[in-house]
Amino acid sequence: MPYSIGVLAGMGPRSTAPFIDMLVDECQKQYGARFDIDYPKMHIISLPTPFFPDRAVEDAAMSAALRDGISDLVKVGVNLIVVPCNVAHCYFAEMQEASAGIPVLHIADCALERLAAAENIAVIATEATLDAGFYQQRLHLTGKRCVSSEPLRASTTRLIALIKQNGFTDPEVITQWRALISLAQEAGAQALLIACTDISPLLKSHPQQLLPIVDTAASLAEAAIRGFASSRSIR
Repeated sequence: MPYSIGVLAGMGPRSTAPFIDMLVDECQKQYGARFDIDYPKMHIISLPTPFFPDRAVEDAAMSAALRDGISDLVKVGVNLIVVPCNVAHCYFAEMQEASAGIPVLHIADCALERLAAAENIAVIATEATLDAGFYQQRLHLTGKRCVSSEPLRASTTRLIALIKQNGFTDPEVITQWRALISLAQEAGAQALLIACTDISPLLKSHPQQLLPIVDTAASLAEAAIRGFASSRSIR
């Protein structure tokens, strides 16, 4: 059976295609993929979930949706599961339980491998992800500090809602993105950790040089293809 990657995406829907592009880019970077046959088999699910940027997440409904999505990937026999949504990782234990032993990469662990020497990190994420605390805990264990402010959190929530409604090229989205970076600087950030896959495509279309940035979606794609490349070398 060929090695296959299961991608549980669609959270939000606009983030699925950019993440698949990241996986393809990583194949080219890591082992020089050139022809169609060089790329991994992928099973991709765009999963509708009961998430709204300005509301509390209904835990039971979200957990049930994620379990169903993971179970669908298990049924087709994938070798590795990646979930390019940070909010979903609030339910990582539930996803692992549903995976029937198939490895599920944790997006935060992948991202922290790429953080450089900066000590004060602004985690740009939904309220649900920030409240779950898994980024803050990991940053603390590595001797780094998570910086934030209420205006920064509010700006992030507004930006995510705008992206979901209007897409990445809307002028109001770009204005809000620039305002968010300024608020992160005001909070004392020396680097940004973009922990929302709705926001990460903005890094490519509207880059900025004011602060170093680690994109959690890109980190997850890198780790997934690293696993696939290892499987190719031992076959």
